[in-house]
Amino acid sequence: MRSARLDFADPEQPVSLAEVDPPALPGADWVRVRVLAGGICGSDLHAIHPDGTGSPTMLPLVGFPMELGHEIGGVVVEAGPDARTPVGTRVAVDPGLYCAPQGLPPCPACAAGRFSSCRNLNVDGRGFGHGFAAGVGGGWSEELVAHDSQLHAAPDAVDDRGLALAEPLAIAMHGVLRRLPEPGAPVLVVGAGSIGLAALAALRALATDSPVTVLARHDHQVAAATALGAASVLRSGDDDLALLAEAGGGRLTGSGRAAMAWGGFPYVVEATGATASFELCLKAVGGHGTVLLLGAVNRVQADLVPVWFKNLDVVGSFGYADQADADGVVRHTFDRALDCIAAGGFPPDLVVTHTFPLAEVHAGIATAADRAAGAIKVQLQP
Repeated sequence: MRSARLDFADPEQPVSLAEVDPPALPGADWVRVRVLAGGICGSDLHAIHPDGTGSPTMLPLVGFPMELGHEIGGVVVEAGPDARTPVGTRVAVDPGLYCAPQGLPPCPACAAGRFSSCRNLNVDGRGFGHGFAAGVGGGWSEELVAHDSQLHAAPDAVDDRGLALAEPLAIAMHGVLRRLPEPGAPVLVVGAGSIGLAALAALRALATDSPVTVLARHDHQVAAATALGAASVLRSGDDDLALLAEAGGGRLTGSGRAAMAWGGFPYVVEATGATASFELCLKAVGGHGTVLLLGAVNRVQADLVPVWFKNLDVVGSFGYADQADADGVVRHTFDRALDCIAAGGFPPDLVVTHTFPLAEVHAGIATAADRAAGAIKVQLQP
């Protein structure tokens, strides 16, 4: 089978499209999935083209050569005798290789349904999840093997592109459920790429009475956020902090690097991962407010005075879990995401702007990296 792997064999093109033997089923409760769609994520782009600002913290958790693609939709084509998911089932794949896929008894985090906080990630040395592992395939492969516990069967209304959208939407839903806004509280989402739009969709589904304002950089992002039901969409410009202070009903003190907003949005989502965006969120959020980190911020040099001076809560979020919503109903965030997509809350026709066959993986990477080219979500369709 063909598999796109991050191996840095060619410094000019770190991703190789290799012909490899399909992986064998590691156990009786594993399945083989033929990949129908694999999304290209911003974290993939940072790994492929490191700019020197990344964190080394996760390096001990990945496999090499890294079989890329953690946004995965496919169909089961082979099932081990102990697998519960039958052949022919269309699935979204939770990429995490937690305790159960490693054949381990559940750690305290897995036992509590907080799977992405599993204490045993990469104990077996393969890597912590599909897209960051070796030997199991990924979303940028023709096939992969997955443990039955990683599979989430899709409603018929979810098309192949929607299967792979479940992962980024589940990321956003997990974050929102980590700390729900107060009922009716206005929310600001900084960034309108795929994660920013997923955050908007998650808020619309889980915090239905909270009006959401989105700060977007490009025209196509403004149009997408508007179509997804944002209460207001602001265009990023020369002085975003002044713009956000006014939009949130706050006031601005100081200017330049000394500027900070008082009052304003009580809940802000950082959805870009950029240092400037992180600092903007800290300065724009209101006192005793919450800043939710969805954009995978890593090593930053930022002014943290607003954190303590405004009594802020900075909430980290990674992965997916069994979580309770505002009504106390506990479900896995992947299942919530699939239902939201099936209901039209995160439509592939709007979000997936470009698709490429696996043979054109390098063109797909280049398109995803060109933010001004009109791309929101780029997918490979092996």
